[in-house]
Parts: sequence; structure tokens; C-alpha cells
Amino acid sequence: MTALVARQPRSFAARAARDWFADVIAGERQALEMFERSIPDSVTAVVAAIAAQRRPIACLGVGKSGLVAAKVAATFSSLGTPAFFLNAAEAAHGDLGAVQDGSLVLLFSNSGTTDEIIRILPILRARNCTLIGVVGRADSPLARAVSHLIPATIGGEADHIGMAPTASTTLQMAIGDGLAVAVSRARAFTREDFLRHHPAGLLGRQMVPIHAVMRTGMELPVALPSASVAELLAVMSGGRMGAACIVDHERRLVGLVVDGDIRRHLQARHDVYTTPAHALMQSEPQVIGLDARLGEAMVMMRDRAGGLLVLPVTDADGRLHGMLHVNDILNG
Repeated sequence: MTALVARQPRSFAARAARDWFADVIAGERQALEMFERSIPDSVTAVVAAIAAQRRPIACLGVGKSGLVAAKVAATFSSLGTPAFFLNAAEAAHGDLGAVQDGSLVLLFSNSGTTDEIIRILPILRARNCTLIGVVGRADSPLARAVSHLIPATIGGEADHIGMAPTASTTLQMAIGDGLAVAVSRARAFTREDFLRHHPAGLLGRQMVPIHAVMRTGMELPVALPSASVAELLAVMSGGRMGAACIVDHERRLVGLVVDGDIRRHLQARHDVYTTPAHALMQSEPQVIGLDARLGEAMVMMRDRAGGLLVLPVTDADGRLHGMLHVNDILNG
């Protein structure tokens, strides 16, 4: 038996590696540009058909096209159109039970001759399914069998031997993304809807009400306008937020003092025991409403010049209810 000999890596210069990489990007871009120049009219009908569908969308494919179909299904679902992935190879072995009568089925195939897809077409038609094909060859059996065809034709793959799914899968992915976003817009899907579909992580926290995470009670550093700088330092150290809210006797917010204000006061060599808080406080600090959500706080903290570390939380009458620190958002 002849032993297999491992092929030695080809030696190359850094410049050559960059050029090889750039060739792939250029090839995939060319495929997208070619499609963009002649977007088929069928796209309009496909978007309308998906937007009108109330059953979950089935996205079918096999191999690399199957991986694209799985990603497209996930994108549809995250943008408000329930969808699921069905491996065409498994469909004929029971998984077709997930496809209801009258469902819409999105089929991905570059060749349009994929046996695993062709063999289940009669079953899908028998169930009165609307078949939409994203197919590389417009003259293929699959392209001729679908209700709506979006030709995903490319001039060639982007790899150096012209065989690996590169440009073809990039174009399929872009078409799937385009359909998902267009349908989402047709359904008036909003940013708030999107966040409700992503309850985990930083995305999901954007929908959390401010009052659920703000500092309150003993955690809230507050002082009267007459408090001395020395008293402010004690309040701020206890609150561990690098700031103190200045309130009147009715708990209305009248100002904010942050670490930087204290440092500037000390650098000017002012007395820390006689200077009152109202002499160095920010009299019109940025605040956020009690009924706001963390997503709004993120935007305010990010967009303010220099950034914000804290946000006092007030009601419509200007009364202080709490304070939000940037760590309350990031460490949730």
C-alpha cells in the first residue's frame, strides 16, 4: 500500500497572501454587483408572498447551500418572520412533517440539480406549498419547478480553482438577507420588536426598564445644596458611583457633582469645608425619565461629548428616583 505523503505548504511572500485574499473579495463583490445591476422582477412577488404568509417559512438546502439556508432562516426569525431550517437530505426521512399544507418553502441550490431537493418537490407540491427558488442555474430542473425563481447566477467562484462555494454562497446569503429585511420592513417591524426577539446579552438589556436596574435607597448618593465639599466626598465615597445628586428638601434634582468637579475644586485650592455643593455642581445635568429603557440610556451616555458615566433618573416633576451608572448597563 502506498503511504500518503503530506503535501508541504507552498512558500509565499506576505504580498502574495494579501493578493490571494484580495482576489476572493473582488470575486465575491463582482458576483454581488452583477446581481445588483439586474435584480429580477420576481423579487417583488417573493417579498409580497412571504409577507403575506402566516405560517413559519421553511428554508431548505444541503451542503454549503444548506448552511446558507440555516443562516437565512435565523435572520428571518430575528426580523419578525418565523422561519426554520430543514436539511433537504433529512427531509425525506421524516423531517418534512414540519412543513404544513400551504406553507412557503425557500429552496437554496447553486446547481439546481440537487437530488435531495428534487426528490421532495412532488411532496411539497402535493401540500400546496409555495416554492421559491434561489438557484444558480436558471435552466435547471429546480428552477423550472418553483413558483417563483430568483436566479443567483455568478460568473464563477472566487477561489483559485473555481470550484469551492464562495461567490455563489455569498450571493445566496445576500439574497436571503435582502428578502428578510424587505419582508421585515413590509411588516413594519421595529427596533423595539427586534430587541424583544433578543432577550439575552447587551441587545436584550436595551429593553429593560430603567427602574429595574437603577440605584435607589441607601445606594443612591444624595446631598443638599448647602452640603460642604467634605460632606460631598463622604457621600460619593459611600455611593461608589463617582458622583452625587444634589436635591432640595422636596427631593427635586437641582444639580450633579462628579469626581471631575471635585478635582478641579481641589486643584484651585478652595477650602473643602466651607465651599457649598451648589458652588461647584452642574446645575443642568443630563437626566433620564423614570419610564425610559436601558437602550435610551446607552444612546445618551454614548452620544454626550466625552461620554457619561452616570444618569440621574427623575419623574415628570423633576424629583429624583434613582441614578444609573454605566456599569449597570455593561455588567448586567
